[in-house]
Amino acid sequence: MQTKYTNSTNIIRDSSRNINYIPTPNATRVVNQVSNDFKRGLRSFNIIGSYGTGKSSFLWALQQSALGRKRIFNLNLVSNAKADVINFVGEYKSITKVFAEYFEVNLAKGSHENIFAEIFNSYHALKKNGLLFILIDEFGKFLEYAADNNPEKELYFVQQLSEFINNPDRNIVLITTVHQNIDAYAFKLNNSQKQEWSKVKGRFREITFNEPVEQLLYLASEHLKKPKGIDKVTESSIRSALSIVKKSRAYSLNAGYAAEVSLKLFPMDLLAANTLTLSLQRYGQNERSLFSFLESTDHTGINRFDQKKNLFYSTANVYDYLVFNFYTFINSRYNPDFSGWSAIKGALETLERAFEGNTLDYAKVVKTIGLINLTASQAADLDRDFLVKYASTCLGIANAGKVIDGLEAKRIILYRKYNNRYVLAEGTDLDIPSALIEAGNKLSEVVDVPTLLNKYYQLPPVMAKANSYLNGTPRLFEFKISERPINEVPMDEIDGFINLIFNEQLNVEIVRQASLEQGEAILYGFYSNSRTVKNLLFEIEKTKRVLEENSHDRAAIKELQHILFHQKNLLNHYILTNLYSSTREVIWFWEGQELDISSKREFNKKLSEICDRVYHKAPRFKNELVNRHKISSSIHVAKKNYLRALVDNYTLPDLGFDKDKFPPEKTIYLTLLKENGFKLYSDEINFVTQVSKKSTFLHVWNYSNQFLNSAKANRKSLLEFIEPLKKRPFKLKQGLIDFWVASFLFIKRDDYALFGSSGFIPYITDEVLELVIKYPEDYEVKAFDIEGVKLDIFNSYRIFLNQQSKEKISNHTFIETIKPFLTFYKSLPEYSKNTSRLTRETLQIRNAIANSKDPEKSFFEDFPTALGYSIDSIQKSKANLKAYIEKLHDSIRELRTSYDDLIVRFEDFILAEYFGEALAFEAYKLRLQERYQNLKKHLCLPHQRTFAQRIDSQLDDKKLWLNSLAQAVVGKSLEIIKDEEEILLYDKFKTMISELDSLTRLSKEDVDINQESVLGIELSSFVDGIKRSLIRMPRHKTSDVSKIEGNIRAKLSADKNLNIAALTNLLKELLVK
Repeated sequence: MQTKYTNSTNIIRDSSRNINYIPTPNATRVVNQVSNDFKRGLRSFNIIGSYGTGKSSFLWALQQSALGRKRIFNLNLVSNAKADVINFVGEYKSITKVFAEYFEVNLAKGSHENIFAEIFNSYHALKKNGLLFILIDEFGKFLEYAADNNPEKELYFVQQLSEFINNPDRNIVLITTVHQNIDAYAFKLNNSQKQEWSKVKGRFREITFNEPVEQLLYLASEHLKKPKGIDKVTESSIRSALSIVKKSRAYSLNAGYAAEVSLKLFPMDLLAANTLTLSLQRYGQNERSLFSFLESTDHTGINRFDQKKNLFYSTANVYDYLVFNFYTFINSRYNPDFSGWSAIKGALETLERAFEGNTLDYAKVVKTIGLINLTASQAADLDRDFLVKYASTCLGIANAGKVIDGLEAKRIILYRKYNNRYVLAEGTDLDIPSALIEAGNKLSEVVDVPTLLNKYYQLPPVMAKANSYLNGTPRLFEFKISERPINEVPMDEIDGFINLIFNEQLNVEIVRQASLEQGEAILYGFYSNSRTVKNLLFEIEKTKRVLEENSHDRAAIKELQHILFHQKNLLNHYILTNLYSSTREVIWFWEGQELDISSKREFNKKLSEICDRVYHKAPRFKNELVNRHKISSSIHVAKKNYLRALVDNYTLPDLGFDKDKFPPEKTIYLTLLKENGFKLYSDEINFVTQVSKKSTFLHVWNYSNQFLNSAKANRKSLLEFIEPLKKRPFKLKQGLIDFWVASFLFIKRDDYALFGSSGFIPYITDEVLELVIKYPEDYEVKAFDIEGVKLDIFNSYRIFLNQQSKEKISNHTFIETIKPFLTFYKSLPEYSKNTSRLTRETLQIRNAIANSKDPEKSFFEDFPTALGYSIDSIQKSKANLKAYIEKLHDSIRELRTSYDDLIVRFEDFILAEYFGEALAFEAYKLRLQERYQNLKKHLCLPHQRTFAQRIDSQLDDKKLWLNSLAQAVVGKSLEIIKDEEEILLYDKFKTMISELDSLTRLSKEDVDINQESVLGIELSSFVDGIKRSLIRMPRHKTSDVSKIEGNIRAKLSADKNLNIAALTNLLKELLVK
């Protein structure tokens, strides 16, 4: 049985059925696209369209046209084609098995090639001019199965199928249909599988298939078509209805097209048709739902519509149809317009309570207002005139004005004056107009317009497109709203200001003068309509006050929020629209001149001209990865790589980057250095890096060199270098500043000294450069100013150090010269670093070397001052220079030998105290060892035993041996002994010798009476017991002993016992010490 309409087409089931298919322009476009692409060699097509757009019906129509059953489409693929069609409808199964079953191929015994062989046999059977179509409807079902079950295997078959069909030598066409992009079916897969999925997708030519509203109207009009013999009165009413719709601007329709379809759509009016098609798109399935409506037999459909009761099937009838056929969805929370439909339902219930008798006309108006507000454009004019005319003409209401007044009086509908339309009131008792008037009486007049504008209004920055494009630097202008002209410096990512001035008391000449005196990138806009803006702000404040006072009334809040939304949009209109209009609402000033700006393009062009003038020294640098205020994390990594390559590979071409690869760091080098002519290395003598004279970086290069020259007199913080680059006339972005400063400092590394918080930094590494640009406030530079006599002085230092003289001084030369001084000081023993037993000049030169943090200052200030000279006195006389160098030489020598002098003094003490003659180290060492060969070691205390062991040590190095003795006596070596501890060393040494002497057994053979005299002393008392001691006195001290004896004898009394007692007490006291 043949039918004219089916709500669901199946290309296999319906292949022999007669379906009333109406080709739309969209469907024709798709066929033409397939034809054109086929002639270019493409064979696989994938049609994408949402549910209900008619894809299945399209494939059916394509099949009928290909087989010659119906001339629906003009298929112009192959001349005089003999066509055949193979149909598949997708299901949740393996596409491989479905194809194998269709072609009766046993997959267990063969491969995919057997399926393709069967397809080729089908094509070959058509012989000359053969054309084979393979149509797969609902292709997504196969893809869903493939994604869930062995995706690699299933997808491989699809890939092989498309590759087989895509052979341009065969006239085989594969057309599939899906509801969404092929990639969307792969969301469950891993990244590797998704890549394979995308690869398969690329073998299909994708064509979109979505019917717009105009085409749905076309389908409806072709289906309905104007019946023959329509009378003149009816035709006039149709044209009146068309005029009402066009005047309302409710829907965007071509005037000629609207006139053409309006007659065909009868008895449906054009407003109802638009409302229906838009609703079906939103709540139904496009074309499928439309044909369901056109073929509907229920009491709300157009086929059961009674024209005797009303001429037109109106918007009110559309409402009834939608509610009857889409009731479940409309009343579900999944409906995006749920609140709107609820409002219509509520209004209908209210009017039944509010009016007695027949409420049909009231209901028609409510349904129309509710449905139009859900679908019509926000710019539509749905005022009283529209509603009265539509109600009279299309709704069949005789007293339309009275019905509308009744609905307004009962507060079921409201008229929104601000957007010219009627809306449904959602059950509020608040009289909003009266409430707004009352709020105005409570509020004071708006005085501070800028503050309120800044509160409610945030304008996004504007980019100066031409300047940004040509120079590569994004130039952003920020809006500043104020009462008077601002005077601010743009900082960070903001490059200029658009100063909008609202002040009805301000004279325009004041703004003109401010712009004349302004040097920054500030465009002044004086609003002459400040009063209008001021009044609108007052209205906004009134609305907000009413909102605050009625926060409990949900219906009132909703309506007030609509009013507030409109007021803010109107404010946008006054502010934004006037920015670029040719009216005199905004008067623009720049450099004292009034500007003529009549379009957005001219406005942006002026911003670029301002940038050209103000930032005329900014370079052209087209690297969007770097030329920005904040660089991305990936560029931070590139920055590290760039700095490392710059420091380590500056002698290599292109910093050693691979010529076939372009990582970000290489791109930075090419755009920043190479393109601007910076050559980093050459074997040429006296090579100096320079910028190309054609480079736009010439201004920045010159400024950077000027800064370095200014650092010759005093150290300069790197912040002083960077800050001007952030302002006019440069205004570089922070990303570029970082790379430029690091590159410049490395290029000029020999022309200055770098200082950090810890002093002089001798070597510029990539780590140092990274810290410098990260914390510039912690670093200073001092450029070298070494010429004339200073150069002679410096070369005198080098001669003093046996180094070659230089004609030009660099950081490397300074390091090379200061290093021996620092190394010399570092190698000194601690005694030499701390002793005060030096001349004043030597002490001062030692301090100058120890505290040296600036090589230049050390050489030309600290060293001369330490030796009693000034740089001026040395510069005036070569004799002074010679004397100064000689004095430096003497001080260095004294400092170097100070430790050796301590060794000599210790040795002289031992010789003088115990031997009385000059002896070689080996001789006095042996004499001391022999002196204690009979030491009673079992009676020695630990420190005495240690000292005796050190004397017996086999060390043959004098310094080490004497150091070991000092260590045993005072607990530290001579290298770290302090000045005040030297006397203590001698005293403790004598005590130690005396103690050991007392513990030594002596015989006549052990003593050389010619060299020394030996006395044994024993004192006995009842209190202290027996005290014994042995005194060994060198013969050369005999005269000293005799002098002391003489002094004592002179003091003795005549009483012998008194003398003995006194001498005994004195002896006892000395022995204790």
